[in-house]
Amino acid sequence: MTNQNNPACTCARCRVHSLMGPVVLIVVGAVFLLGRFTEYGFHQLWPVLLVVIGALLLAESAASRSGHTGA
Repeated sequence: MTNQNNPACTCARCRVHSLMGPVVLIVVGAVFLLGRFTEYGFHQLWPVLLVVIGALLLAESAASRSGHTGA
């Protein structure tokens, strides 16, 4: 099993994996902001969060592992 949380690794898979937290946080903030300024609330926009998470997981699985420095 490889360590994907190695901060020294610069492979494409580890870079995409490290984007998961910040992107999810930004999307949650954007969904709540849209709920504040439009008639759509979080209860209608939460599937956007699932789509973004799925897209990131798909990009991570398709990314190259060449240059991975994990154990």
